[in-house]
Amino acid sequence: MSSFGLKILALILMVIDHIAQFLPGMPIWMHWIGRLAAPVFIYCSIWSFTYTTDRKKYFLRLYLAGVVMSFIQWGLNIPNNFFRSLFSLMVILYLIECYQKNADFGKKFVVYLCWQIGTIGMCVILLSSFFLPETFVVYVLTSIMGSIFNLEGGLIYVLLGVIFWLFRNQKKKLVMGFCIFDIILFGLTTTSIISLSLGWLRFHFPILTIPVEVFGYLLDTIIGLPPVELGGSMWMENYEWMMIGCLPLLLVYNRKRGKSIKWFFYIIYPVHIVLFWCVGRLL
Repeated sequence: MSSFGLKILALILMVIDHIAQFLPGMPIWMHWIGRLAAPVFIYCSIWSFTYTTDRKKYFLRLYLAGVVMSFIQWGLNIPNNFFRSLFSLMVILYLIECYQKNADFGKKFVVYLCWQIGTIGMCVILLSSFFLPETFVVYVLTSIMGSIFNLEGGLIYVLLGVIFWLFRNQKKKLVMGFCIFDIILFGLTTTSIISLSLGWLRFHFPILTIPVEVFGYLLDTIIGLPPVELGGSMWMENYEWMMIGCLPLLLVYNRKRGKSIKWFFYIIYPVHIVLFWCVGRLL
């Protein structure tokens, strides 16, 4: 199956998920189906990163799409902006490639680290000072700054993209890496191991209360594992692990581009979300 075919399938899966997100009274199984969409889009993106002849333009498209979507997020107060997650993934893949090619990795990594620490710190300060509306900071400002703060799905999805990219030419390792990732994600999200561990540390080592609180905050806003939401039902609440169901789709990818309608996916994403949001409000 070509990249275009995979994207169309992922688009259908995503639309099903968003129907359940924005329209009231939809069955939970629509969200289960929707879990398959994000990994497929990520997989197609890592191949786009590999094959594109102009990475600057590719990065710029993802960045601008994320910024435009951030204003829609702000206006509608919704968490959906997967462009930001893909943009962050592409930047990290670029750094990994620089490391592999020994292309001035040290300086670039330091710049990236300072960039992200600075933007995260700025967001935290602005959120604490109430100088700007919270939704503007976490949606618009983070997108403009290219920050990993408050990504949709958190760095969890970025890590999955790194796994896909590292094993893109080795299907057995790709399957193994995806399965291990999914098992760990299942263990972390469907049990209370993280929240219980943080609570144990706070109880037995009161001196660590502030560092533990900071760590919990970073788990929520950076990693994508909010401690208070972990340990819920694997069917009704924490069903992200169902993404493993898309594995057969990844394995049938034939490394061909297929049809090229470059801007279609950039446009249909915000358009269908706004449409469903409006319909949901009317209902």
